[in-house]
Amino acid sequence: MELSKIPGKIVSRILRGGNQQQEPFHSEWERQERPQWDQWARNKGFTQWENHKLPERIDGKSYLEVGCWEGLMCAEALRRGASSALGIDYCTSPDLTRIMREHGFQFVQMDIFSEKLLELPEFDLVHCAGVLYHVENPLSMMFRMRKLCVRGGALYIESSYVIVPKEARVMVFHPGTSFHDNPSNWWSPSESCLHEMFIAAGFSEVETISTWKIGPTAGEPYPIGRIVVRGKATSSPAHISQKVLPRFPALMPDAEGQGNRFGVKY
Repeated sequence: MELSKIPGKIVSRILRGGNQQQEPFHSEWERQERPQWDQWARNKGFTQWENHKLPERIDGKSYLEVGCWEGLMCAEALRRGASSALGIDYCTSPDLTRIMREHGFQFVQMDIFSEKLLELPEFDLVHCAGVLYHVENPLSMMFRMRKLCVRGGALYIESSYVIVPKEARVMVFHPGTSFHDNPSNWWSPSESCLHEMFIAAGFSEVETISTWKIGPTAGEPYPIGRIVVRGKATSSPAHISQKVLPRFPALMPDAEGQGNRFGVKY
């Protein structure tokens, strides 16, 4: 993606060469010797790409990483032929700046619920790992993810999920610090719930790519695991708008207001 294609008020938030102030974030890997960190970073990006079963090659396609951390997946996308790669995250780090310099991708620091997100262009491939369970309204996030995908593009979501019978379309709420002692963990959907959220947001051909358990989670009544789900962006804006209409169509303008809350015409 070229800077000229991103609205001017967003461009000012793109980190280029580390000229902007960084938040004091330091991971355990930043304290290691640099060659060892570099090898870990390369392996991490490659392994996550392979485990989430993203395409082997994405030549000529645009790539967006939502919640990019150090930008490892953006770097991996460029190694696999992406024409452009953009990462967005609320956090930054010195390693993000360095990896961005080395590989040539771009970064925008923003909250995914910022209105500025809606000014971003659409992408052929959107990957979002470890974010869904951190937001207060996961379905609203899914609609925003749809906005970021070109029609026919793909969205990959990796998240925690609650392991219950597949027919149970439920989402578990994590109060306080009940999930991994982290107050920013809010929700874990079931597998079928996450599939239905994809569909509601305008995706089809939804499929589970992989699942794995993460061990006992103290304070949780159900086992929690991790899941990767993929969907194809296929709906039109008109299709999505039909979902957000009130539940009583007879009261809407296209019905000339003929009806009441029970759907009965006068």
